[in-house]
Amino acid sequence: MSFPQASRLLRSVMAVAVAAILAACSTTGKPFDTTDLRFLVPGETTLQEARQLLQGDPVNIYRQNDGSAIARWAHTSTVLTDAIYVNREIWLAFDAYGRFERIVKSNNVGHANLYHDGRRVDIPPPAASYPANPAALHGQHVPAAVPAAVSSYSAPAVPAEPSPFSRSTVAYPIGK
Repeated sequence: MSFPQASRLLRSVMAVAVAAILAACSTTGKPFDTTDLRFLVPGETTLQEARQLLQGDPVNIYRQNDGSAIARWAHTSTVLTDAIYVNREIWLAFDAYGRFERIVKSNNVGHANLYHDGRRVDIPPPAASYPANPAALHGQHVPAAVPAAVSSYSAPAVPAEPSPFSRSTVAYPIGK
């Protein structure tokens, strides 16, 4: 076999292999991008704004009787049918006025629940955002500063409102 014939045979085999691989690939749904999920604000973001943030239209919108809706973005890609696949989806709930309420469900969207109103929820706020004396915020008496060498005691924080769980026992009248 001469070199040109071997080259043609190799190209033919490669073309058949590529065609076989491509025939085994499929996609369903519509691609979407979740990098801007942090900008979904409950009570403010509309469905149209969510479409822009996710850079795609939802695959399904399930309307409820009360006027609310759940929108589903989904995209699945498979290679060698069911051997290798990537399935991503996110379900967003919208109220009767068309405003975003919450993320109902997410699948393979790693940062879906990391943000609330544009802020990360897994990272504590910087120390500068805490008040210097929390008791002063609630109108409580703030004692004068005592040097640490004199006293290392610190009074427990007093809650602003009484806890609904402050009573540990409940009495039920029996036989009345």
